[in-house]
Amino acid sequence: MWFKFLNERFNIMPVYEFKCPEGTVTEKFVKMGTKEIQCPKCRKKAKKIISPCTFNLKGGGWYADGYASKKA
Repeated sequence: MWFKFLNERFNIMPVYEFKCPEGTVTEKFVKMGTKEIQCPKCRKKAKKIISPCTFNLKGGGWYADGYASKKA
């Protein structure tokens, strides 16, 4: 819901990765419903892929400090 509001208000589009049959991976700002684009290198159809997330929580932080259960 918030994304829709931000997109309408500020014209924000997410970055997606696409991979063509030749193996080229391309990042592109596109609308959420975009399933494929034309590869800028070989001009074949590149399909949207799901990439592994690099987001990683380390250390104490809010969970360990305020929300973790206390051992008795």
